[in-house]
Amino acid sequence: MVSERDRILKIVNYLESLGINVNVSKNKARGHKGFFKCINSSSFRIDISNSLTESEILKVLIHEFAHYIHYQNDKDLLSLEFAFGSDYEDFIDELIQITVDSVPKSFASGIFSRKETLNKEIKTISKIIKSEYPNFKRSKPFVPIESNLKNPFNYLIKYDRVKVNNKIYSIALLNENSENLSKIQIAYIDLKAKQRELSRLNSKILKYNKYYNNPTELFARFCELYFLNKNSASVLAPNLSKAFSDNLKSSKIKQLKFLENLL
Repeated sequence: MVSERDRILKIVNYLESLGINVNVSKNKARGHKGFFKCINSSSFRIDISNSLTESEILKVLIHEFAHYIHYQNDKDLLSLEFAFGSDYEDFIDELIQITVDSVPKSFASGIFSRKETLNKEIKTISKIIKSEYPNFKRSKPFVPIESNLKNPFNYLIKYDRVKVNNKIYSIALLNENSENLSKIQIAYIDLKAKQRELSRLNSKILKYNKYYNNPTELFARFCELYFLNKNSASVLAPNLSKAFSDNLKSSKIKQLKFLENLL
């Protein structure tokens, strides 16, 4: 049986024969497991993190090579017709299911848990403020409170931390520095901080969704699964697996056909 190390060496040799500069375990992946870069129309590079096991290296190599294949067939990286045929959009849910099944849930669970907590805390704080100001709306600046906030506490409406006259004022230390603030003012400053954090979380979630659902990432994750576990690919994405297999048999994607033979 061919070892993972042997398969890695064969893939690296093949990629380099195509003119791709491959850096394995040299810590050039810019904080990612792997990184594919098109330097120009005839120069390419694949970097693999130095913190991966051989099993992970094999998986990431396939993933990054899939980006190269996608670029060779569609430089805009927007269509997957070259791999699955003209009907592939009818089966996009299968590609998404592979992502749902393969991407670790731990990194996202904390984000969504924190978002849920923040939404609850924002509602609770809003009720406290409304007990004194029934017309309060959290969607816009509330002048009756903001106009009475003096320096340096008014800065905390927009920033989590400020330094004034060599003294630090922050959301985290608000209660310690709040001898001149009312309960409602403290609540309002706390509310604004939580709204900023929620906005940052929503931006992060949007960024993740854009990344994980863009065509080239969907294709790369499919290739990982298909070449390393065809049975699982057939279960999670039966229509796409068949279309892809048919393309490989007809040699429409020669590099991927060669990769299949290597593995």
